[in-house]
Amino acid sequence: MSRSHQNSAIRVPAAAAVLLLTLWPGRPAAGDEAQKPFIGWKDTAELSYVVTGGNADTSTFSFGNTFKRSWAEDALTIKAFALSSHATTSTMTAQGTETDYTILEQKTSRLVAENFILSAQYDHRLSKKVVLQFGLGWDRNRFSGLASRGIFTVGTGYAWIETKRTTFKTDGGFSYTFRKYFGQSASSFAGFRAIASFSQKILETSSFGSQFTFDENLEKAVDWRYDWTNSVTASISKSLALKTSLRLLFANLPANEAVPLYNPDGTSTDLTVQVPLKKLDTIFTTSIVINF
Repeated sequence: MSRSHQNSAIRVPAAAAVLLLTLWPGRPAAGDEAQKPFIGWKDTAELSYVVTGGNADTSTFSFGNTFKRSWAEDALTIKAFALSSHATTSTMTAQGTETDYTILEQKTSRLVAENFILSAQYDHRLSKKVVLQFGLGWDRNRFSGLASRGIFTVGTGYAWIETKRTTFKTDGGFSYTFRKYFGQSASSFAGFRAIASFSQKILETSSFGSQFTFDENLEKAVDWRYDWTNSVTASISKSLALKTSLRLLFANLPANEAVPLYNPDGTSTDLTVQVPLKKLDTIFTTSIVINF
């Protein structure tokens, strides 16, 4: 049996197990105080901007927003995220003599990071613990080679723990993906998605959160990926907080990049070869959070 088929044989039953666990009618642990469902709307915005100057000029901007509207049995969640980073390099030359010269400086600015995400999810409560979910998502990550990716998902979610201090939820379902890498033809495929979300209040003004999302291409076993975000939030006031987060983006089958091919003597062949990009991307952000 090939390694690809071995991986598929392991992950498909594991995916089914996650889905069964999501649907399993478990009971909350004894002594847990149930969190009352919120009805109304909430909006949370995250803003981060870092700029450096002098010998190195860089600027990084990120913005995230989560809007949620809740009813008695239904909830709509819309999320958006944007990150853009530019770096400016300087090239200096001297014109004149060794003792009398003029410095000429040329600056070049280039984009070094770009990531956009937009998603919407609709939840319908089937019971106190189980919800039916429908989702749409789109993202773009230029330096991972991703020009555009759209995902439609349908599945169920289960709240294992839902108290004032602790929440733990799992989601499982099926997806359909439309994907376009730079320089490659577009593709579409059916898949499976599993999500585990955990949050824990540490002190009265601080909390820890983690969300792990796993996506599997059911048509090509080696084409799987995960998105794992861990964050710590400290409240400044009722409306303001500071948040530090680390996001890991892993693609087991990354996009390819066209790299110029040279002869052994260093002359150009006018040809290119397809080289896989790195599998892991990391995004570390420190931002101010505004709650509405």
